[in-house]
Amino acid sequence: MWAKKNPSKFWTPGRTLRIAFLNGTPEFKAATISAANNWLPHINLKFEFVEGKEGDIRILSEEGTFWSDVGTDALLSTDEPTMRLWPHSPNHARYFAANVMHEFGHMLGAEHEQTHPTANIPWNTSAFYAEHGITDNPEDDGYQASVTRKRLHLWYLDRAAPDASVYSEYDRKSIMHYVIRQSWTEGDFQIFLNLDLSEKDKAFMAKAYPYPAENE
Repeated sequence: MWAKKNPSKFWTPGRTLRIAFLNGTPEFKAATISAANNWLPHINLKFEFVEGKEGDIRILSEEGTFWSDVGTDALLSTDEPTMRLWPHSPNHARYFAANVMHEFGHMLGAEHEQTHPTANIPWNTSAFYAEHGITDNPEDDGYQASVTRKRLHLWYLDRAAPDASVYSEYDRKSIMHYVIRQSWTEGDFQIFLNLDLSEKDKAFMAKAYPYPAENE
């Protein structure tokens, strides 16, 4: 797991984060709370879930997207949603929970694991580009292809700079890792959807949000 170092986007340990639901069914809210609370045993933060618009974090139930501001970036706006979650039926409860934990990982300050400073993913960039409808040559790009290329590099290909990052060992099991298809890589490398917090996820966040030492 990793996070940006400068500036740090971690919350102050010991803080209670007020998390507001802007909309959503009771079932959506209950499933979100249940999944998000998987982080709590490992961090010195509290979550207070409330109704309405007044919150450090503001969750919008919205079809078609999972997204979150990273860490304290949520404080940069007081009006817009800071997290969007795609409601799913109980038949897809584990998939929904995994995505909620992923977005709450962002909310806690973590970035995508596939861009970890030491990620050793053996990309087949030609195949990866082709599956997303672009070529190896940026000079072939029109506007939409250029947008696609930038997004692929931001989300997958461009590793973070070690000196600008706080990180633990690269973790293929991290909840923050995207799915990586076998066809996108060289050799025998793929990542399936991680459904639970990994041990390294827990350890990283425990270090980011420590409890005071007993003798303090």
